[in-house]
Parts: sequence; structure tokens; C-alpha cells
Amino acid sequence: MINAWSSGTGMAGLMGSGLYLIYGCTIKVSEESEKTQLRNLNKLSFLLTTPIVIVYWIAFYCLLNTHESSMDRDEEHRDEEHVEHCKVTENSESDEDTEALLRSPNPQVNYHKDNEIAETNVQRYFRCLKLVLRLSINLCAVYFFGYVARACASKVRPKLDYNKGCPELYAALQFCYQAGVFASRSSVQLVQIQRVEVFSILQGLNMTIWIVDVHWKIIPEYILPAHMIFIGLLGGASYVNIFYLLLNDTKYPDEDREVCINISTLFVTLGITLGSALETVIFSTFLKND
Repeated sequence: MINAWSSGTGMAGLMGSGLYLIYGCTIKVSEESEKTQLRNLNKLSFLLTTPIVIVYWIAFYCLLNTHESSMDRDEEHRDEEHVEHCKVTENSESDEDTEALLRSPNPQVNYHKDNEIAETNVQRYFRCLKLVLRLSINLCAVYFFGYVARACASKVRPKLDYNKGCPELYAALQFCYQAGVFASRSSVQLVQIQRVEVFSILQGLNMTIWIVDVHWKIIPEYILPAHMIFIGLLGGASYVNIFYLLLNDTKYPDEDREVCINISTLFVTLGITLGSALETVIFSTFLKND
């Protein structure tokens, strides 16, 4: 399941950047200035891809209904099993204990015999946070480093090298990144890697190289696409292997997996936000004129 999910998200990025490349090579008005062409390209790209939202909405609606129906059936099955369990234990449990069991949706996890709550939701969230903290920090880090490196792609060459040719340099580098992401996010069925710290360390080195190159511009242009593919490979590999562990590692209790996954996903957003903040700072200060 995780391979299909992550591969699908990788394909979405690849298709989006690919369409942008195609639009950039076909939608041009030679009399317009470069800035006007870029503005029109962004506008037309948005308008031409908007109908895809309708397809997405229909697919999401159908899948959501299917999922809810499945959950309803599972819930009915669990209720039947719970009632049956209570009937079996009726002779050995007191009336008070049986009543407590019937009121408890999950007596083994959240309730004691005397029906006192053993763990609040806040306590559960903090417990799950401790369980996934190592993976979540690595997920945050690899997104943070990767997004800063991607933004540096807009400045690693002289200004005259951008906004010309087919494909345009920056758009082509973003396509290379998405190609790497798609490839690695589709790889978990072939290879699983538990030492996800390796991805974070290598991605941090990549970010440093690209920040330095923004100023010095020492990396030849023909090396940049391969390096950007490598950045995408690291980001996608970290993503798919971390979520594979969250779904399959016995360290994470089945009843807490959904909470653990949601917490880790928040760290993805945190990494992107921090990366965007750093980009804004460095491009507005010491890399402003590069």
C-alpha cells in the first residue's frame, strides 16, 4: 500500500513539472518580454491544469465512500465480537465489571477494570510523539534540506542562463528533482532501508553545496541535472522508507499507527515551512545579489 501511495505522489510531481516544461516549450509569444512570457506561462499552466481538480475530487469522493463503508463493516464486526466476548465472560465477571466493559470501546487500551480512564488523548499523543520522534526529525530534515536546495536552483547559474531555451533551466532542474523523487518513492518493494539518518546527512551536504554554488557558481551546468536527480532520490527514499517503517514495524502498536503517521506528516509540513523561511532569509540578505 505504501509503495502505491508514495509512487502516486511521486508521479503527481513528475507530471506537474513535465506539463510545465511542455507548456514552456509550446506556449510562447516572441514579441513579449521574458517577464511577460513567464507571467503568461504561469497563468496558462494554472488554467490548463485546473480541470484535473475535478478528476481528483471525483476519485477522492469515490474512494472516501468506499473507505467509510469498509470502516462501518469493520466497526459492526468489532461490536459483534465485543458483545460475544462479554457473553462468554458473563459468568466470571461481576455485573459492574461487565457494564464497564460494554461501555468501553477499547477496554484493553484506554480503560481499567473499574472503568477509569488510564490514558488521556494528550498523553497518548505525547507517547506516540516519543515513538516516532527519530523518524519524524529525519523526515523534517530531509524536506528542509531538499527544499532549500531546490530553491537554490534558481540562482546557481548566471541570470542570462535562465528564462531561455527549451527546456528552460530552472524548470528542467525541477523536473529532474521530481524524476528522482518518483523513482525512489517507487522502490520500497525492491529495497527497504532502516537507517534513514543517512538520507538526512547526505541531503544536508547537498544543501550546503548548492548554497555555496549560488555564490561561487562552480558546478558546471551539465552536472546540475544529475545532482538534482540525486537530491530527489534522497528525498523520496527517506519518505517512502519512513512511512514503510511506520506501517510495518512492530515497534508501533496497531491501535496507534494512524496517530503516529499523522504526527510524522506534520513534520513534513514543518520541514517545508522552515526551508521556505531559510530561503527567504538567505536570498534577502547575503545571497541577494548572486
